[in-house]
Amino acid sequence: MNGRAAAILALLVSSLVLLPASPALACSAEADLTVASQTCDKSSSELQAEKTKYPTAKWSVRQICKDGRRNPEGICFNPAECTTAAGAPGTRYVVFRDGQNDGTACLSAGEEELVDDPPPVRALVLEAFERLSWPASTLVVQPPGGKTLVNLESNFYTTNSEATSISVNLVESNVVVSARPIAYRWNFGDGTSMVTETPGAPYPSLEVSHVYDQTDKVAVSVDTQYGDASFTVDGGPPEAIPSTIWVTGATQDLEVVEALPQLVIR
Repeated sequence: MNGRAAAILALLVSSLVLLPASPALACSAEADLTVASQTCDKSSSELQAEKTKYPTAKWSVRQICKDGRRNPEGICFNPAECTTAAGAPGTRYVVFRDGQNDGTACLSAGEEELVDDPPPVRALVLEAFERLSWPASTLVVQPPGGKTLVNLESNFYTTNSEATSISVNLVESNVVVSARPIAYRWNFGDGTSMVTETPGAPYPSLEVSHVYDQTDKVAVSVDTQYGDASFTVDGGPPEAIPSTIWVTGATQDLEVVEALPQLVIR
């Protein structure tokens, strides 16, 4: 190589070394004995540009852990750190566009909320609360057998009194919604009903009872109001849900009969 060619090569090398890194990307090098790769995270400004490019898409981000795993409760206590394009400390996230992986991003505090499009999980939980399949209460009537006597106290109760928890996936998060029966509406089938906070109890308690004043065939049921509700996200602390919901119970036939005196000769 002659002196002129060597001088040109040296100039090119020095120019490449002095080129500044692109401010739009925050990259980290990873290598092993056989493979070398480079992972480039999108910046907040890049994500905003992509959101403009795809105006109807839904975007969300999920934090990356240093070791790629979460604890049993689903919480990441060791988030993967990075440096944003602006030089500020950041956290690495997986980016989702319409539920599909769209690469990773390095975002500083507050930038996550600018990217995350879906409604807050709380808003989604409040909407989902009324659509979840809360169990209907099974009604027990005493005397058993589908018949009772006129002018006699008939006893009603249900065993559904414990809280129910339902798991649902919202915005790539594991959400558990819990609620318990807080009230019962007893429909006696003769045009009357009553609401109690107690589920009743087996005879002879008569906590929930009704007297039919005429013979008839009626359809009885119990509706259940769920409340005292809460939810958790990825095993985090519970948050209260201020809503309640009534669940309609199945009806069952009950015949109200009159006891007729019979002469028994022994």
